Amino acid sequence: MRYMFITVGTGRDRQDIARAILKSIRNHNPDRVIFFSTEKSKMETIPFIEEEYKDFEIVIFEDENDIELIKQKCDEVIGRYKQDGNYTIVDYTSGTKAMSAGIILSAIENNVDLISYITGKRDETGRVIPGTERFISFYPSQVHSKRLYMEGVRYFNLRMFETGKSLFETAIQMYEGNDVGEKAKLLIRLCDAYMNWDLFNHKDAFEILKGLSREELSLLNTLGIKSKVERHKELLYKLANEQFSLEKMLDLLKNAERRFLDGRYDDCVARLYRLIEYILQFRIAELDLYKKKNNLYDASEINLEKLPEDLRYKYGRPLGLEASAKLLVELKDKLGTEIDRSEELKKILFARNYSILAHGFKPIEREKADKFLNLAKDFIFNLVKKYSEKVVNFDFDNIYSQLDFPRLSRI
Repeated sequence: MRYMFITVGTGRDRQDIARAILKSIRNHNPDRVIFFSTEKSKMETIPFIEEEYKDFEIVIFEDENDIELIKQKCDEVIGRYKQDGNYTIVDYTSGTKAMSAGIILSAIENNVDLISYITGKRDETGRVIPGTERFISFYPSQVHSKRLYMEGVRYFNLRMFETGKSLFETAIQMYEGNDVGEKAKLLIRLCDAYMNWDLFNHKDAFEILKGLSREELSLLNTLGIKSKVERHKELLYKLANEQFSLEKMLDLLKNAERRFLDGRYDDCVARLYRLIEYILQFRIAELDLYKKKNNLYDASEINLEKLPEDLRYKYGRPLGLEASAKLLVELKDKLGTEIDRSEELKKILFARNYSILAHGFKPIEREKADKFLNLAKDFIFNLVKKYSEKVVNFDFDNIYSQLDFPRLSRI
């Protein structure tokens, strides 16, 4: 069933409004019309409509200037007819400004199928001149699509990529016939890429960014993030293909920082614990002490032949954080020794060991996570920078800032 809701005013001589409304009814061909009217319009305008069209219902506005009451009445009536999959049309050509505003707000909120009005050349009083009328229509689904797209952008900027992706998908389903559709499709792919990156699936994230078309790259430019995404493609290639690298070290740190900013302190500390272990593994690999399999270091097995004979019996099994640090201490490695001697690290690791994500039941507090985060930054930006053999021409601060996920400012 097609239902049409029309506000009814009085116009210049009542007949002009009746002609416009009848023209709109003929154009949309509804099964039934519901007029939103004042008592005056009911008495003076609707009789001219009734001469030609009789299948209608009249809903009276008690106060044609109270937009709140008007919207409430429209919500009640439109909501009732909107059920059961009926096709609904709103025409707000005539009536007071409050009547037009109220029914439009209700139409958008209740997601009617079409909103229409008649325009044309106007005389000195601002009224449309008979014979110049033309129809203007738009779809509320387009408004809802834009709103969902904007919400998706907000969640994208909050790094809540799964929610953002869902909103973009719904925006496309509601209305694809505008520029929102193409942008939403692209942002769905970016949500997938950065969601994978955030889960350390660097190869999958790289493949998504690598697969962006020329048109999509051009669209990225209009969104203001093309250069950042292209730089991320380069970084992801390294993250996906290098086992031990300074980029991967900084990526772990950045991931922990994101968890901290989201208020997920136990997740932050869990990543920082892995980061400290990774720094030690990075150094052991740098000293070429791991065995190799298929040209990759096997971090679960030390090449005992490269250790002094008196240490071989101690380090034949897989090494965790503490054992990795002790090995470097016994080898008189300065990086490992300074990390092992850090009293602040020992305190934090003690708290971590009794946290809910380790071996205990107590969640990590914000202050403890913040201390650990700053300590990990200090280890990287001071100790690793000072002692690693790979730091030549490596710009720690610049790379670290480049690892920030993009934020959409142009939408």
